Amino acid sequence: MVRGVGLLPALVWGVLAAFWRPRGPIFGYEAVILIAVSVAVGAVAGRVYRSRSAIFLAPLLFVVAAEITRVGFTGPTVDFPRPSDLGVLALIVGRGFLALLTLLPMGVAAAYGAGSRRHSRNPFRWVGRFLTGVLAVVVLATAVVVALPGRVTPIPGGISELTYAGKLGLMIRGARADLPLLLFVPGSPGGSELAAMRQRLGGLEQRFLVVTVDRRGGGRSFGALDPTPTFTVEDEKRNVLDVTDYLRRRFRRDKIYLVAHSGGTIGATLAVQDEPGLFAAYVGVGQVADPTASDRTQYDDTLAWAREHGDASLVARLTEAGRPPYPTIYGYEPMIANEDRVYGSDNAGALLADAGAPELSPLDKVHVISGFLDAFDAYYPRVRTVDFAAQVPALSVPTYFVIGDREVPARVRDLNAWFAGLKAPHKEIVTLRNASHRAMFDQPAAFAALLDRVRAETIPGATP
Repeated sequence: MVRGVGLLPALVWGVLAAFWRPRGPIFGYEAVILIAVSVAVGAVAGRVYRSRSAIFLAPLLFVVAAEITRVGFTGPTVDFPRPSDLGVLALIVGRGFLALLTLLPMGVAAAYGAGSRRHSRNPFRWVGRFLTGVLAVVVLATAVVVALPGRVTPIPGGISELTYAGKLGLMIRGARADLPLLLFVPGSPGGSELAAMRQRLGGLEQRFLVVTVDRRGGGRSFGALDPTPTFTVEDEKRNVLDVTDYLRRRFRRDKIYLVAHSGGTIGATLAVQDEPGLFAAYVGVGQVADPTASDRTQYDDTLAWAREHGDASLVARLTEAGRPPYPTIYGYEPMIANEDRVYGSDNAGALLADAGAPELSPLDKVHVISGFLDAFDAYYPRVRTVDFAAQVPALSVPTYFVIGDREVPARVRDLNAWFAGLKAPHKEIVTLRNASHRAMFDQPAAFAALLDRVRAETIPGATP
């Protein structure tokens, strides 16, 4: 009984850690705290319990306590694991990453704690010590890596910084502080496009002060994910307006240029509708108009493609799921995973490329993936009632829509239906050749030329 007291800290730590950070650490110093406390808990467990079984019992009690404590939190990284590609990915970046920060340090420390009370002459003892030493080095290296910050490439004489507007992470870059302000809102729920904006559209930084926001729940905005019941379309609109107000106050501007992509266009469009006086122009790339109608046609296209190509597994998954909308991300998984194959586009790998941004810390890189999974699961089912043809009959700013010629046809169809009746002081649809859903990154020169024209058409005396 007395020995068992040594395992009690693991149980308590499981409750406290899960209550404090149910989805894992937000900032690097929090990850270091998780590691350090787990080491202390493991050392106590090993030394007081006086058995190598503490190596397994302490982490086990921690897991049980943590899983019970975070019951009620939803999302792929905290839900019951699913046997699918997204389910495996969620297991790795969710529970797997958290185990690296807590269970491994706890187990290693428990091994040292138990070993300090034992003096066995078993020759295999040295093998165990060697393996424990290797794992201790892994723990130490992990603590160092997760504490590293992101880094932003400087612009001589200009502005290049990472900052926050509330809980939303921003990257601000421009050759001069007096350039027109441009805010970019990424497409995916929890989306982060810091590297893509700098690498593919860096030329804009000579003509605009370019601000890229990480959407709620992803990348540097991971801390804004919870509480997920407030993750709504209205909240996404408010996030755009809040960042806009922050930028206008900081840089003393009346209006900004708003550029949004894909799912990010939902909140952006509603922000323009509600507060048109804040925006010089609006540019929607891969603009959403009626997501449920578009998804249903994409489902039909994917099912037809699967039957034509004899993909029985995909047919079965689609048939079992039925037509969208779905209550979780897993219903959308077959369409997400096969969009490139069905439409001949080239969007695969964008998520992992986004996670590679040097502007993101190692911890933020994990958040790009885990944040996408949990943010999509929380937010996207709530866009099912969006229908801009009915809800947004007019926009009171110059409005430009950009689509790739390899965009999903249903999205183009629904955009055209809304566009036909939309009232705006200026409206047009610009199609970029050899581009798909990420048209601005597929054809950056053409997109930059369009923004130069937008600037010239909306600023008296400006030249493209």
